[in-house]
Amino acid sequence: MSDLLGDLAFVRDLALRAGEEVMTFYGAVGDVGDKQGEPVTAADHAANELITNELASRFPDDAILAEETPVESDLWSRSKRCWVVDPLDGTSDFVKGREGFAVMIGLLVDGVPALGAVHVPKAGRTFLGVVGEGAEEERDGERHSLKTSSRATASELRVICSIAHRDANLERALEVLAPAETLSVGSVGYKVGKIVADEADLYIATTDRISLWDTCGPEAILHAAGGRFLNLDGKPLSYAGPHLNHKRGLLATNGASADDVSAKIAGKFEKL
Repeated sequence: MSDLLGDLAFVRDLALRAGEEVMTFYGAVGDVGDKQGEPVTAADHAANELITNELASRFPDDAILAEETPVESDLWSRSKRCWVVDPLDGTSDFVKGREGFAVMIGLLVDGVPALGAVHVPKAGRTFLGVVGEGAEEERDGERHSLKTSSRATASELRVICSIAHRDANLERALEVLAPAETLSVGSVGYKVGKIVADEADLYIATTDRISLWDTCGPEAILHAAGGRFLNLDGKPLSYAGPHLNHKRGLLATNGASADDVSAKIAGKFEKL
């Protein structure tokens, strides 16, 4: 496990460097392209190139799955170690000048998220975790350990949702759960960061458009802090491929509420 801590230190620094690169475009985004209905910018590509080049140089035997790199084979799914990269999660927030975008780097070991780094450059927050070793946040030059909340029933939860992907399914889920509070922010990684920082308790996505690179790093951090990532059927997320999306949505829970939330959601979303 000590090797993973060393790997995390490397990708922590890499995520911060990529965040600096992203911020050179902030406020002057330039042309915004369309990628299967989602925005993509020069900042996405610049950060993707920086991260993947550095990972390939440092870990030449590891596979890399990155959002802005064409997937030409299934090597990533057959490798013992695979880096999973979202160079700019929450691009719509980035384009609109909000703070909810993040650089995210995760590592799959034998197909399971093992470590993650999520850097939110505009907010000045960096979330880090190694499963089995704990999670922490860097902010304002200080580090502190992270642990999810102990809220266990849906009615007392602070649920954090997407700004860009609110639909009838999500509204139905919120009606079923009837949480104490509903919050919104863009990036999946930042949502999970708020859960591990005890600023929220649950993130729910009732869509099949969440990709593996949206969840790998955040899942490792969430599990390291005591939380649980599940799909809408209450099952662990799969990174086996060949699909690059989580077809059954997701629940990022504080852990304590996972059973109650899964029971209330079960059977409500047969189709996404």
